[in-house]
Amino acid sequence: MLTQLFQIALRNDRDVVQARQKAREIAASLGLDNQDQIRLATATSEMARNGFRYAHNAKVNFLVSLEPPKRIEVVVSDSGPGIRNLDEVLAGRYRSETGMGLGIIGTRRLMDEFEIVSSAEGTSVRMSKFAPNQGLSWNPNSIQEAVRTIQRRAPDDPFTEIERQNRELLKTLQELRSRQEELELLNRELEDTNRGVVALYAELDERADYLRRASELKTKFLSNVSHEFRTPLNSIVSLARLLLDRIDGELTPEQMRQVRYMESSARDLQEMVNDLLDLAKVEAGKIRMRPKRFDVHELFSALKGMLKPLLADNTSVDLLFEDASALAPLHTDEGKVSQILRNLISNALKFTPSGTVSVRARSIENRRVEFAVADTGIGIAPEHYETIFKEFSQVENPLQDRYRGTGLGLPLCRNLAMLLGGEIALQSELGRGSTFYLTIPSVYVGEAVSTEEGESLPAPEFHRMPVLYLEDNPSEAHYVEASLRETEFQPILASTVAQAELWTERHTPAAVLADVYVGEEQAWSFIDRIRDRNPGVPVIVTSAHNHARTAYDHGASSFLSKPIDRERLLSELRQLTPARGTRRLLIVDDNEVSRYVLRQLLSQPWLQISEVGNGTEALDALREGLPDAIILDLLMPDMSGFDILRTLRSRPETENLPVLIYTSKPLSDQERTQLENWGAAIVRKEDVSSRLSALPFLDWIRTSGINPQPSGEH
Repeated sequence: MLTQLFQIALRNDRDVVQARQKAREIAASLGLDNQDQIRLATATSEMARNGFRYAHNAKVNFLVSLEPPKRIEVVVSDSGPGIRNLDEVLAGRYRSETGMGLGIIGTRRLMDEFEIVSSAEGTSVRMSKFAPNQGLSWNPNSIQEAVRTIQRRAPDDPFTEIERQNRELLKTLQELRSRQEELELLNRELEDTNRGVVALYAELDERADYLRRASELKTKFLSNVSHEFRTPLNSIVSLARLLLDRIDGELTPEQMRQVRYMESSARDLQEMVNDLLDLAKVEAGKIRMRPKRFDVHELFSALKGMLKPLLADNTSVDLLFEDASALAPLHTDEGKVSQILRNLISNALKFTPSGTVSVRARSIENRRVEFAVADTGIGIAPEHYETIFKEFSQVENPLQDRYRGTGLGLPLCRNLAMLLGGEIALQSELGRGSTFYLTIPSVYVGEAVSTEEGESLPAPEFHRMPVLYLEDNPSEAHYVEASLRETEFQPILASTVAQAELWTERHTPAAVLADVYVGEEQAWSFIDRIRDRNPGVPVIVTSAHNHARTAYDHGASSFLSKPIDRERLLSELRQLTPARGTRRLLIVDDNEVSRYVLRQLLSQPWLQISEVGNGTEALDALREGLPDAIILDLLMPDMSGFDILRTLRSRPETENLPVLIYTSKPLSDQERTQLENWGAAIVRKEDVSSRLSALPFLDWIRTSGINPQPSGEH
């Protein structure tokens, strides 16, 4: 709703000057800064002068809107003959001897909103300036007070106004000159920096190429060795079966026992070789996903049949599959899901002397499904939660001697779960059993969307938030893609409305960024459909023209003028998607090498890492702003990690802050118990040496239970 402040009839040059004065006074009274006051006054003066000079019955109306977006609005109208060639004027192609048209183009650049309508009956120009800080101080009382103040003020004479205008012009020129000098200085600094960056990139490329070759050689070695092992192992198993089937005669009982041992050992080695080969494929990115539609209850039936031989060896354990017939079909790699569940169930059966192993599945939020494998077996102590997910690592237990495994099954399961876009979690208590949770998307998100034009839009990455960008200008699209490349957001670029529609049918974006004009089309209908289908998805509209009002009318969450500013774009995205934004991690360690290793291992687009070298700096950093999690060393010069953790747990704002102890200090039982009572997880420094061993860190950070703060300053 618009509230009228003043109206001025333009009968002579003095009225034009008065219109300029009123525009500046209104802007100053309502809190606009000096630059915006000058812009509003200049735009009003230019349009008022046009109306007075080229038409008749011209007038200026000053209005204010208290509804979002709050703004000062100026309407200049007349009853003249209208503006010929208006389209050419607005496009910047029209030139006249009087210079008419240049003022309109310049005025449009000064204002946040600008609309002009012209016909033979007259011309109307509507232009707006948005309120600073969302107009927090604007209310009916403040507006009325501003009007009364302006009414009490006597108008200046034209000479005073011209003198003020000249001072404003000189001040603006001085600011421009100062900015030009700063820009020249910055350009010189950037040239020096660029030379250093080029040299650094060359060194990094050389190092990356070396690491790539080393990784390829490792994968090739594992693959070749695994394949070479398979042939003799298969031969050993086949020969053992021939002997056990008595093809060449009877065996003594002792010989039967020896051959069975041979076959069992060969099968264990064969299983380890298969797991090694699968791990090598995962690390090399050569695992091929084969998604298809399948029912969970049919998968459970197949697993029940495959696992019957294990039940025959342990009749004191019942394997129960809960009914999953009501669960909606999944569209993912059934083989990989089956492999993970088969491994989890077989482990549960091995380490459950008696009782039950139950398997269930249920749908959860965000179109995901959760599988749970629960047993009543020996359980796992909390300090061993991460040990079992390390390659070749096993927990010492009397049952381990009976079921000696490879130590590769669970690491492989975790990697396969990540490939499916999911994760594996563990809940266990020593002596009371364990429950492993596998959570994956109901629809495999690793499938790209192919368009009719033969282009391919990528699938969402499970560790980044997809932002669909509808833009047909390649340079604009490339700029946004580069702006989001090293952030928590994944840009999905669609050059047509049809491509955007096709992608949103398969996937749900975290946010939509849409240009108004896409080829010969406008994006308003697409934006309306997005708002109808996914009302929770924020939509940001962009345009070189000011379509803010129309964008908000269509339900947009924000409007950005082109060219898009990178920091403004990131700020808007992070404010509109606060629950899934960047997680902030604080590393507290006096050892610079340890901090460097953690930074390298934990480098993720969605993770913002800061670090300090001692406890005093850590407490100072916490006073400036709370992170989402802390990795804390115990041995430091000024205060120990125990002292820091004790301080954290004594304060209400940090009593539940997730803390992971990362130390090389041998812990006594009393120290370990104290840390666990304080709710801290523990990882030894010697156990962390590779990207794979860093996965538990990332899982702990991601599932720490604290949502990132909705800040645009990450």
